[in-house]
Amino acid sequence: MTIDENINEAEEAICIANNAGRILTANKHFCKMFGFEQSDVKWHYLHDLYRHEDELNRVLKNIPEKEDVLQTKMRNRAGRSFPCVLMRRATKTTEGIPLLRHSIQKI
Repeated sequence: MTIDENINEAEEAICIANNAGRILTANKHFCKMFGFEQSDVKWHYLHDLYRHEDELNRVLKNIPEKEDVLQTKMRNRAGRSFPCVLMRRATKTTEGIPLLRHSIQKI
């Protein structure tokens, strides 16, 4: 499985982060939703997106082996919050490095 995993063809907002929460790549829908340019998304962390830090800590501590779904609040780069459904799952690079895939849909 490659790191981008064809995320650019997906209809929903998707990002891939490492186990420290650093965003490694994201698709155009994600960049539009959160106000990033694709060229600068790699310099951000998941904590930039979560409205509540305790929610992020819960997400990073409980990385699912299978895809799971939760309802939460996230925020864009300008700080505007919005409710969303977050689908996340653990994955790995071809080298075996653990990653976390986030798929986000506003509600």
